[in-house]
Amino acid sequence: MRIDITPGRGRITVGPPGGPTETIPASVTVAITDTYPYDVEARLEWSSTVGKLAVRKVCCTSLPGGVDVSPIGIARIALRDTVQNALETEYLGGTGWPGLLDKHSAHDPLTVDALIYLLAVAFQSPRPTATVALARGLSPASGPKRVLAARKAGLLPETEPGKPAGA
Repeated sequence: MRIDITPGRGRITVGPPGGPTETIPASVTVAITDTYPYDVEARLEWSSTVGKLAVRKVCCTSLPGGVDVSPIGIARIALRDTVQNALETEYLGGTGWPGLLDKHSAHDPLTVDALIYLLAVAFQSPRPTATVALARGLSPASGPKRVLAARKAGLLPETEPGKPAGA
């Protein structure tokens, strides 16, 4: 599998009010090639409503001599996980979440937790609260407590239970 990420025009600054920030592209194209059953190209654009790079277009292309594109074949592609991992690798660099922690170690840990949460949402994480805990080498179960503390401090927007909010 080969993954290429092409940033579009514009940049977005992600971070809690008064806290550390990171800048990411306002749009990206993720091309996933040399994988079975299809090559996939996904276009993501920043949505201020949900505070993430939202998928706006997906194009699946059958491999030469391969099977036809079908809903069942598309459903078998772990697109969100692949896109999330690719974005994290591309924009957090080789050091990942621990590197982000080191980079912002001079900031209040609560604001850094908020930044991690907001970036995890922006990068399509299905479990951004767990990402906060895992970034610190903690049990995923401690993530909700850390995110709730950041939310109570006004560093994160309110949300509905079970729905991440990054806007």
